Amino acid sequence: MLASTPLLLLITHYLAVLPHEFLHSILAWALGIKENPWLIDWGGSSLINILLLWHIDENVDYHGALDDGNAFTVAIVALSGPLLANGGMYLIFRKLSTTVWVKARPFAAWVVFWLIVVNLGNLWCYIPMRAFAADGDFRHFIWATGASPWLMYVVVGYLVLWGLVDFYRRVLPSSLDASRMQTAWARAIVLVVATGVIFAFFAIPGFLETDAVSTFIAGTSVLAIPPVLLATWRRATTGAVLDA
Repeated sequence: MLASTPLLLLITHYLAVLPHEFLHSILAWALGIKENPWLIDWGGSSLINILLLWHIDENVDYHGALDDGNAFTVAIVALSGPLLANGGMYLIFRKLSTTVWVKARPFAAWVVFWLIVVNLGNLWCYIPMRAFAADGDFRHFIWATGASPWLMYVVVGYLVLWGLVDFYRRVLPSSLDASRMQTAWARAIVLVVATGVIFAFFAIPGFLETDAVSTFIAGTSVLAIPPVLLATWRRATTGAVLDA
């Protein structure tokens, strides 16, 4: 199962990104601000985009919709990707990871674990990472509502923080147990990879933003990796799941 991790990460990343973009697009079509729900921008044929869907976009004309007076619709469509798609999938797979059926099937538990990782990482990538970015889903919401980015940073940020704490306290050790990762070294590898995916890979979009705040938060995310590993090492490698 460790050997399958690179391929599994690519597949689960697709399963997190595609519903995100298509929910934007389909909801925009259903609410009348897009003509074709299946027409999205795939971002080109470069190898990095094929592997990571780096430049994929829902292809919704938010500016045009705002000019037409569809601010409420823009707000709903903008939030649908990160909150409904990724947030919803996180909650579904988080619940699924606790079921008897998944816990009795090591590879199923392994797949569900990485689906939790990539969807939680996508949430982290938006809030707090790009709460103050000049473009993106939450900026579209701010354009539509006039809300302060601080509101999104604090309210949604605490929810994402709760998800991260829950991930390290319960999801990671229990998923490793269900996946039959019994040796300390195997569990340590998973801890390092999962932490790197969430705090480093999903920080890259923050580094690509033009504003200093997003870059600072992205850098802080990467610098958080060593203390996160130190704080969670024992629980992850020994399988000590907290019930509280």
